[in-house]
Amino acid sequence: RCGMYNWDYKLKEDWKPVTEGEWLWYLERKINYDDWDGLKKVWIREHFPKLKGRLDMGKRMMLENYFKNYSS
Repeated sequence: RCGMYNWDYKLKEDWKPVTEGEWLWYLERKINYDDWDGLKKVWIREHFPKLKGRLDMGKRMMLENYFKNYSS
């Protein structure tokens, strides 16, 4: 597993975000802690306008560059 271990919460194996708040929380945690396992580009792109202000500056810049130059 890559990235840092998220030690401050435990989710059930079958937990999935439902509300917009849950999606933002989930994506923010996964991205900021470098836990990219299971993330889909479509999820990040869909929530990125509201998510980008919650991300570490380097991660936000990386994703902005990716979506601008490499993602269709």
